[in-house]
Amino acid sequence: MFVIRLLLFLPILTVAARRKYHPTRTQPTFHGIKWLEEGRSLLVRLETPDLLLWNATEKLGYAVPNALILNFTISTDRRHLLLQDEPFLPLPHVHRPPRIFAPQTSQTLREFEDQKDVPKIEYNTSPWFALDYDRLVHPRDDPSIRYYNHHPQLTLNLLGAGIEGFNTLLTSSSQRLIKITLKDYHSPTSNPPNHKFMIESISLWDRDHNTEHTPPSAVRGCTRWSWRCEDFGDEPWYRYIYRHNFDQYGRVGSMRHEILQRCDNTYNRLGWWRLVLLCVFISIMALSPFLYALYKKAIAIRARRLALKEEEASWLGCGTETAGLLNDDGDNARDEFYENDEREENNGKAMREGEASREKPLPPVPSAGEDLSERS
Repeated sequence: MFVIRLLLFLPILTVAARRKYHPTRTQPTFHGIKWLEEGRSLLVRLETPDLLLWNATEKLGYAVPNALILNFTISTDRRHLLLQDEPFLPLPHVHRPPRIFAPQTSQTLREFEDQKDVPKIEYNTSPWFALDYDRLVHPRDDPSIRYYNHHPQLTLNLLGAGIEGFNTLLTSSSQRLIKITLKDYHSPTSNPPNHKFMIESISLWDRDHNTEHTPPSAVRGCTRWSWRCEDFGDEPWYRYIYRHNFDQYGRVGSMRHEILQRCDNTYNRLGWWRLVLLCVFISIMALSPFLYALYKKAIAIRARRLALKEEEASWLGCGTETAGLLNDDGDNARDEFYENDEREENNGKAMREGEASREKPLPPVPSAGEDLSERS
C-alpha cells in the first residue's frame, strides 16, 4: 500500500523538483497595458514593490502600493520607438543612453484599466522618478547588421529609481519586466537606418534567472585604459544603464569621457578664438620636430645631389683630359713612326742609289808567266 501511494505522488514530486531547480518561464500578462492608439501608442502600469509612494510636500515616502507609468509611442516619422518622448529604439546617441523619467501613481490596476480618459493632469503633477534600467534588444539593434525580416523585441527591466537625492534599487522578484515587439515595414534594413515601425505586441513577464536584477556592483568596472568601457563589442555598446555611470560625455571613467570633458572645460574657459589659437600653437609645437627633421633631410639630400654632380663633373673632366692626352700621345707616336719609316726608307733608297752609282772594281793584273802560258 505504501508503495502504491509513493508511486502516485512520484509525478507530483518530479514536477515540483523541476520547478525548483529548473525554473520555467511564466506566462505573460497583458494587464496594466492601455492602448492609446492601436499599433502606435500605449501606456504601461508597472508595479514597483520596492518603491515607496513619494510625498512631494513632505519629502517623504510611504509604504503604499504604487506603480510607475511608462508611455511607449512610435515617432511621427515612424523611425523610432519613443519612451517618455525620448528615442529609445534605435538610440540616436549610442555613447549616451537616454535618461528616462516616469511618473508615480497610487492608482490600482482596476482603476487604471477602467478609466476611459488618460489623466494627463494627474500624471503631470505626480512625482517623477529618474530610472535605472536594463535595455536589451533582440536581434541586436546594430545598424551595421542587415536584417531581411526585421521584428526587433525590446526587453526593459527597471533596476532602480531615484528622486531628489533618494535612490532605491528595484530588486523584488515579483516586479515584472516589459517586452515589446515591433514590426519594421522597411525590410531589409539599411545603414543608416530608415525604419518604418509599428508596435506589434507588448506584454509583462515575471523575472527569471536570465532577467533577474543586476546590481551596480555586478556591472563591468570602468578605467581610463578602456576607450568606452562597453558592455557589448559593437553598437549600441551598453546594456545596464545606471544614472551615476553616465553623463553628457558618456560612460564615466572611460578615456573617451575624460578627453571630451577636458575639451569642453577648456572651451568654456578660453572661448572659441583662444581655443583656436591654442590648437594652432599646439599643432605647431607638435609638428615642429617633424618639420625640422624634414628640413634637415631636404638639406642632406640637396648636399648629396650637389656632391654627386661635382663628382660626376670631375670624372667627366678627368676623362676628357685623359682622352686628350691619349689622343696627343697617339698622334705623336704615329707621326714619329711615319717619320722614322720614311727616314729609313729614304736612307735605304740613298744607300741603294749610292751602291748603284759606285764603280765596279778592276780585275787583277796578270803576271808575266801567266801571259806566256796563255799565249802558248
